[in-house]
Amino acid sequence: MNKMAQLESVEQAFMQFVEDFVDKNGRFKYDQQISEMAVKGDKSFVIDFIDLYGFDIELAQMILDDPESNTPIFTTVVRSKLRTRDPIYAESLKRINIRYRNLPADTPLRKIGSDHIGRLVMMHGIIVRASSITPLVIRATFRCPVCGELNHIEQSGQTLQKPQKCLACDNRKNFELVPRESVFIDHQLVTIQERPEDLPPGQLPRSITVELKDDIVDVARPGDRITMTGSIKLLPKYGRGGELRTYDIQIDASFCEVSGRDQELLELTPEDEEEILEIARDPFVHQKLLNSIAPSIYGNEYIKESVLYLLLGGVEKELEDVRIRGDINVLLVGDPGTAKSQMLNFSAKVAPRGLMTTGRGSTAAGLTAAVVKEGGTGNFVLEAGALVLADKGICCIDEIDKMRDEDRGAIHPAMEQQIVPIAKGGIVATLNARCSILAAANPTLGRYNP
Repeated sequence: MNKMAQLESVEQAFMQFVEDFVDKNGRFKYDQQISEMAVKGDKSFVIDFIDLYGFDIELAQMILDDPESNTPIFTTVVRSKLRTRDPIYAESLKRINIRYRNLPADTPLRKIGSDHIGRLVMMHGIIVRASSITPLVIRATFRCPVCGELNHIEQSGQTLQKPQKCLACDNRKNFELVPRESVFIDHQLVTIQERPEDLPPGQLPRSITVELKDDIVDVARPGDRITMTGSIKLLPKYGRGGELRTYDIQIDASFCEVSGRDQELLELTPEDEEEILEIARDPFVHQKLLNSIAPSIYGNEYIKESVLYLLLGGVEKELEDVRIRGDINVLLVGDPGTAKSQMLNFSAKVAPRGLMTTGRGSTAAGLTAAVVKEGGTGNFVLEAGALVLADKGICCIDEIDKMRDEDRGAIHPAMEQQIVPIAKGGIVATLNARCSILAAANPTLGRYNP
């Protein structure tokens, strides 16, 4: 009885939040969001945690401690509200997802441990690998081979659960899955790694596997910096004697958004547009842009000008028969100690999508794409290299003269045609590498000989 009363109080608290929360513009934010779900075709109801924390701190704390048992209650509330606004759309939705974003504090990736099991956490990282999208069954329908009766089983966990016995005739074996009657959602696994700026001195970056489901699959691609909210769950490990005492940690993602600089540049406000037009009217705009390229490096105007043109890029032309690239590639050659590497570091930081690598530590596969064996299945999968990850951005290669000749030859088609053709391990594919390459090298014999 006490548990029922608690469930009802949680439901009432959430309903009050949805109905009564008013944002700073004076509009009922979440009530309006439910009304817009049918118009936009959304499957998810996104809750900004800072709003919830300011409105009802106890409810927010309950969600942080146990998101799994509270989320179904919220789904019921949202579905009942949606049913009053648009009953046809509410019935057509097989599943409504409750997603949480903007938690009060983020958890560093290397601090995630046994204390966080079952709790809601937020973290920042870089996606290093993404699997293909596969269908995941959440409600399986089985046909009995004896009487033809359909048995519905809700699915959870790692393995497919079959009926213990038929509801109509007590048959216990040879059940057949009926895909048309079952409910499937999209499913994808990604690996997130710590950001370089978050690493303690002398430590290797840690990574963790994240499970994306339904409408947040393929939100981000390898190389993107993301902010992820999700709950921590355990995956059992098996040895020769059965299940082991140690477990693998996996994150069941609730919300995922790209937090890189390229995302910030996509949304221009009217004030931004006005400022851009004002800068464009300035007769000395070229000199101002030039002065803003690595301002702490003195002189080197010609080099800064070439880097400026590379960052802005040319005009791409799509003709009927051929495509002419608009990206500019630049090679800086100079003595040691003439700020070449600093110029490369600046370009990689300031570009919306920039990567920095060195010639000595790069191979052809690391720069273009590698074919690796996937753990678990043993299938061969493609892993993107630096040029593919820097697609629509800039790839900076330092000490390109120290690179082996055969490795340097592998990036030539990527520089000219801006594609990376792959034919290895039974995989034939063409990947896009529409990036500008800024490379730095020392002269022959190490320094300039007049």
